[in-house]
Amino acid sequence: MPGVAQRKYVGETMRINKKTTQILRRISDVLPYNYNEDTLLALFQELYPHEWEKLNQRYQQYKKKDEFLSKNGKKIRYTPDSPRVHFLNLPKVKHMLSKGMIAKHKANFDKLGYQEKFDSFKAKRQNTIKSRSDKIAKANELIQKVEPLYIDAFIAAYHKRGISIDGKMEIFKELQKYKSRKVLELFYKLNDSERNNQIRNMAFKHLQVTGNYVKLRKNFKGKKYFMTEKTQFFMTPIDLLKRIESNNIQNKKVYDVFISHSYKDTDIIKKIIKALNKHSLNIYCDWTSDNDFLKRELVSDYTKVVLKKRIAQSNNVVFVKTQNSLESDWVNFELDYSRDLGKNILCINLTDEEEVRFKELDYNAEHESVQWVRSD
Repeated sequence: MPGVAQRKYVGETMRINKKTTQILRRISDVLPYNYNEDTLLALFQELYPHEWEKLNQRYQQYKKKDEFLSKNGKKIRYTPDSPRVHFLNLPKVKHMLSKGMIAKHKANFDKLGYQEKFDSFKAKRQNTIKSRSDKIAKANELIQKVEPLYIDAFIAAYHKRGISIDGKMEIFKELQKYKSRKVLELFYKLNDSERNNQIRNMAFKHLQVTGNYVKLRKNFKGKKYFMTEKTQFFMTPIDLLKRIESNNIQNKKVYDVFISHSYKDTDIIKKIIKALNKHSLNIYCDWTSDNDFLKRELVSDYTKVVLKKRIAQSNNVVFVKTQNSLESDWVNFELDYSRDLGKNILCINLTDEEEVRFKELDYNAEHESVQWVRSD
């Protein structure tokens, strides 16, 4: 097996080198009159940032694999070069840096047309880079960059003997709402070794679309096999309520903040969640945190009971005061219940009127920052 893994690594390296060589041919058309290895590397990083990031992530991943093997007394397999060393050792780079090629480049250099040619190439690349960056940003839009305390319990539950495909799917869908070291490590492990095809492919796609370096592992051979069992995982508010009230992972959750808001303020709420995440706060927002269960077309009395449970599981409540939330019966219900439980209620006031019921949080929309006030 080590030989197979090593050969796959070498094959992948060759494919990456081939693609990078093609990129370098394009860069060679827009090189300045004087250039050296630092110039080449800087242009590659500027004009192909996602490809450079892929080299960085790949290096870190295989470095960790070697460290794991070494820690367990096994022979390391990969010994990857750092991205800079990898880049500078490419035959194409060495060729471009040779005295003959540099002299040829200077002899054919178009001083008058260079800047226009470079600006045109850069503009095209910027459009491509923006398109890719926008896709990654969209995929990460609702993902919280925090690591909740219950992450370990969820991961342990995933690996529990006898867990059903529905159980695995529920945990997977919960964990993909967060971006943290432990979550990424689990998803990489699922991509590498999960035997269920559906979840393995979901782990691969999630890592890929959120901008992480990943490669899809082929089916195991011999005695190892992939399970083809699938689940639609169609859940309702009553399904979630049953889980919260039973010994399920859902009742192990603890949130730092419950966001009480109007769904009409979606764009505002996304920014506020990001601002609160900067304080390492885990946020409950019904249409992101429980989006697999609380579907708008299935709103019922069970939805209200679930929200009560989530408020009880939250240490603080943040009321986002807008004209929409002032007119919302749901927000009034959440605030009344929060008061009944004696919850610490804070307010982000986005109206012109003074807030007199709750202590205000200073929120800066332009910088997506909030001055967080911790409860005792």
